[in-house]
Amino acid sequence: TMLEFRSFDEAKFVELDPKHLLTKIHVDKPAEIKPESTWLTLGVSSSEEERSFKYNLEVISERTLPAESGWLSDTPARTEYVLGLSSEAVKEFTELQEFMTSDTPTGFDLHVNTGFKEPANEMKSITMSIFLKLYANEDYFTLIDRAELDIEKGSE
Repeated sequence: TMLEFRSFDEAKFVELDPKHLLTKIHVDKPAEIKPESTWLTLGVSSSEEERSFKYNLEVISERTLPAESGWLSDTPARTEYVLGLSSEAVKEFTELQEFMTSDTPTGFDLHVNTGFKEPANEMKSITMSIFLKLYANEDYFTLIDRAELDIEKGSE
C-alpha cells in the first residue's frame, strides 16, 4: 500500500475516474453496515489551506462470503459490500479534481467511514476489513485487514 501511494501525486489524482473509485468492506456476520452512514472522506493540503471533502457511497453489490478454514486460523462467514460514489458524489469529486488543477496540493489523506446496524444479539466487537480500488484495471488494495472493533453502547 505504501508503494502504491509513494508515487501518487496531484497529476495521478486528477486522472482518476471517480466512477471507478470503489470501496469493498468485509464485516463478520451477523454485523451489517448502514449504507446510508457510509462515505469516503478525502483531505487535501496545499501551501494555502487544508480542506476536507466527504462523498456519499452507495452499495453496488452485497454478498455473503462463506467461512474459511485456514492453517493458522479460521475466518467466519462475512458479508462483502462493494460501494461506489453516488452520482452526486461523482459530480462533487470531479469539481475537486478541477480545483486541484488550479492549486498544487502538498498532501492527501483518505478515510472510509461506516456505521453499523443495531445487532440482533449483544455483540461485544465487530471484525472488518476495508479495501480500496482506484483504477478499473487494477485490484483492490487493503486499508484495514481483519481489524477487531470494540462496540461501546451509549447510555439509554
